[in-house]
Amino acid sequence: MKLITNIFLLFLLISCSSEQFTFEQYENYPVKVARKTVTYPNNTFEFLLPIKWEWKVENYDEVDEISIGIDAFSKPNEKNFIDAISIQKGKGFSNSKTLETEYKIILEKLRQNSGYKLIESGKTLFNENDSYFVHYRSNSGNSGEIEIISLITKSKNDNSFYYLNASASRTNDLKKNMSIMVQCLKTFKEK
Repeated sequence: MKLITNIFLLFLLISCSSEQFTFEQYENYPVKVARKTVTYPNNTFEFLLPIKWEWKVENYDEVDEISIGIDAFSKPNEKNFIDAISIQKGKGFSNSKTLETEYKIILEKLRQNSGYKLIESGKTLFNENDSYFVHYRSNSGNSGEIEIISLITKSKNDNSFYYLNASASRTNDLKKNMSIMVQCLKTFKEK
C-alpha cells in the first residue's frame, strides 16, 4: 500500500510541476528585476520596462484600428528567442465602443485562428479598471513557441481602447519571463 501511495504522490508532483500557469499565477509569481520608466513621446501613457530591454515607437499610419503604440524587446537568449511587450491604443474593432464587445470580437478572431490555442480568458480588474484578458499560445509544437497574455482596457480620456500584450517564448524561463512582463504591464498608467 505504501508503494502505491508513493507512486501516486510522485505522479501528482510531476503533473503539478508541468501544469499551465494562469494569468493570476503570473501576476503573483515572485520576481524582481531592475526597471526603467518608458513614456510615450506625447505623454499619453507610461509603464515600467526591464532596464536592459530596448523599445521603439511604432508607426500605425496604415492600420485603421490602431493609432499609437510602443513595442519593447528583451535581448535574445542563447537559442535566439526574445520576449516582447506591446502597448497599443486604438479605436477598436467594432462600432459598439463597449469593452465587452471589443473583448468578444478579439476572442472570436482568436478562435478562428487555428495557429493558436486559448488557455483562458475573462474579466479582470486592471489598475482599478474593469478589463478583459486573453491568455493563449501558439500550437506549432516547435521549441520556443509563443505564449501571450493580452489585456484590453478602455481609455479614461476618450472612447479608445488600450491593448497591452506580453509575449514569451515557452522555454524553461517562461514562468519568470512572463511574470516579469505581466508585472510590467501592471505599471501601465494613462496620463
